[in-house]
Amino acid sequence: MGLGVHKGANQSAHVVTLSGYSLRGIRALVLVGGRDRAERFGESPLALLDVLGRSVLMRTLDRLRAAGIGEIAVLSDTGLPPHPATVSCKFDVASPESLWEEALHRFRRLARRSESVLVIRLGAWAEVDYAAMVDEHRQSGAAVMRACSRWGEALDIFAVSSINQSEAAALLRGELRDNRLRSAVHITNGYVNMLTEPACLRSLTLDAFACESEIRPCGRELRPGVWVGKSARIHRRARIVAPAFIGNYCNVHSAAVITRGSSIEHHSVVDCATMVDNSNVMPHTRVGAGLDVEYSVVGFKQVYSMQRNVTVEISDPRLVGTVGSHLSARVHAAGSLLFNQLPSALLQWIFADDFTPETTQTETLKAVGVSKNALSESSIAPIDSQTKSYTEMAATRRYGNE
Repeated sequence: MGLGVHKGANQSAHVVTLSGYSLRGIRALVLVGGRDRAERFGESPLALLDVLGRSVLMRTLDRLRAAGIGEIAVLSDTGLPPHPATVSCKFDVASPESLWEEALHRFRRLARRSESVLVIRLGAWAEVDYAAMVDEHRQSGAAVMRACSRWGEALDIFAVSSINQSEAAALLRGELRDNRLRSAVHITNGYVNMLTEPACLRSLTLDAFACESEIRPCGRELRPGVWVGKSARIHRRARIVAPAFIGNYCNVHSAAVITRGSSIEHHSVVDCATMVDNSNVMPHTRVGAGLDVEYSVVGFKQVYSMQRNVTVEISDPRLVGTVGSHLSARVHAAGSLLFNQLPSALLQWIFADDFTPETTQTETLKAVGVSKNALSESSIAPIDSQTKSYTEMAATRRYGNE
């Protein structure tokens, strides 16, 4: 699989039209969940989990806005993560028992002001040309049109005419699975990942690194194939092998190794001498010291092994734990570290012969967890760029002198 730097990763989104037909009058209803325990890792739907710094939900909303959709409503059966407030998008949470009735209520509200409504359940990451689908639906005269991948996989993406309320009711009350409802078919040639299990997060991550999908890492490309988010801290003795992604506010400790297309999502910690190989680490996850994490998805105190297709709960926080997400908790922890360091700093100032002001400044910054040269060129770990196949990559191991 060839890898390289994607030159167009930072290009701005644009409004998509087809044959002069604008999508400003089209509305979209985006559903998250609705499939019991399937398509989840931990308690969260896969669509809400970050992939290279941004969730499938937020990336789907970006594509809908880029297509020029006039209004978007999001309905989930799980608590949504923090999201930016936007005029064109409304976020709501419903109980799993009432999700589909609430979806029908919101469809009817959106249908009052539009010619048709896109109903999208996440579900899969599908790079559908919404303008082409809406135009084909409009010309076909069908009440309902469903998107399918070029491989014949049926996607939970529908264009529903606003005047056909009975078909819409049957579609939503049937949880988008009623085969008795006839619908026209739109074949999409775009990238599709069905996201049916946690292993799909890995394939989506690797495909994004290989530029086989539209997904791009959310961060600064400090070296070819290595993206780092804002305020991330990487010890100079850590080792990063491209392609790799280190998210916002992450902390990679000394002698850690991140390799083979691994993704460390925001606010996560990889402790000393731990290797993360071909794996995804979910947000707010602490991976303990001296571990080998291989072919896995890690987070929510769980480890999913792709090789064994099994999820294991980890009760020992020294192995896999969580990182506090609240600012007050982080400030309290930093304050505790600072005050624990002050007595020794004072003793050093009184009795040490080689005391210098720079020593105190360095120790204080270290105590509060702030890098003096955070994200500067000199503070980033040595990074090995590798643009050939994954099987040709070599990672430093921790055993003996290997």
